[in-house]
Amino acid sequence: MEDINVISVLLMALMLIPVVAGFIEPFSRDRVRRSLSSVIENVEFLGALFLSVYITRRIFFEDTTGVFKTIHDLVPDELMAFFFGRDILVYLLVVPIVMIIVMIVVNIAVYPVARLITQNLCEGIYNAVNSMPAFFRRLTGAIWELPRAFFLVVVTGLMLNFISYYYTNPLLAKWINESLPYRILHKHVLYPVLNSNVAKRIPVLLNDSFASVVKSVLPDEISVTAGDMAEQLVDKISGKFTIVEYFNGVTLDEAVKSDAEIDEMARKIVGDEKDDKQKAYLIYRWISENIEYDYEKAVQISKDPRKTSSGSIPAFYSRKGVCFDYSCLYVSMCRAVGLKVRLVTGLGYSGMSWGDHSWNQVYYSLEDRWINVDTTFGSSGNYFDKPDFHVDHRHAEIQGEW
Repeated sequence: MEDINVISVLLMALMLIPVVAGFIEPFSRDRVRRSLSSVIENVEFLGALFLSVYITRRIFFEDTTGVFKTIHDLVPDELMAFFFGRDILVYLLVVPIVMIIVMIVVNIAVYPVARLITQNLCEGIYNAVNSMPAFFRRLTGAIWELPRAFFLVVVTGLMLNFISYYYTNPLLAKWINESLPYRILHKHVLYPVLNSNVAKRIPVLLNDSFASVVKSVLPDEISVTAGDMAEQLVDKISGKFTIVEYFNGVTLDEAVKSDAEIDEMARKIVGDEKDDKQKAYLIYRWISENIEYDYEKAVQISKDPRKTSSGSIPAFYSRKGVCFDYSCLYVSMCRAVGLKVRLVTGLGYSGMSWGDHSWNQVYYSLEDRWINVDTTFGSSGNYFDKPDFHVDHRHAEIQGEW
């Protein structure tokens, strides 16, 4: 039972049950009419959803041209300023409104014609199929249900994506990330629809991959299971272990060590800039643009972290690393130019599920506050002082401050 992936079973069942039912159920005029109407409604809903997300993205998140630029310019500056950095709010508020407008326009434009075509098409399909041998009628009935099955799978996938974001359960994350049907659905359908700063395929080391590593560093009295992994990491480990111990056992001080070349690069990056916030941003941008996420290292860490080297120096010279390496290098460079900086650990959202992650905070004295900075996620969007940073970062724990 432990090897059964519930998400895979659910998605395959949703795909197969309508098809099998279509094979068994007798073919009739009423069934053709109901099925055709259902297909049209499902296609209309999905089409309107996809188009609404695309329109919203073009207006609010991309360099717009043509009609999108015209609409963008009509939006009040105050409203655009309010939505800036609040991607999830844009999608929750704007997409439904755009979708309603799209569906109204479509219905007004095509409903009379669609109704006439549907009536004629139903009669034609029934006559054609009814003349077939019994087996082929049943086979046609099964094929006829494929659009309905696809619709159920897509809607369920969207719900799972939504649930995995708001409900940070490690077992659910494990099922989702190990489900081949879901990964295929996410890559080819969900990701293009949900392609925003909130739902990008951002590199995150997943919770379930750390089970064997955490067992090697946790005290015996703390039990580790897939169901309570995240909670134990957040609630019981904080203050006792630094995140680097989950990776390869080196101390945090060793991981953030710098050298003359790193310090010189940091000073070169900030140049003559005097403002601390701008200095911090320039370093953030350089790391996001020049360090590549090391997927092979992430896999190796999940198997045996002792065989990897982590921290500022390996990341700087290899120009590769995982989230912890990005964060360590940011610490080193900030320290080199006199910035007060923290290394933070917690959970980050990958677009599919939540996973262990690390990022930084840098102190801005003029406003007496700590600015959230994520150089790893920076390759996928603006993650420097992002207004809704908390949307895809949770359970923040400060591991070190310099």
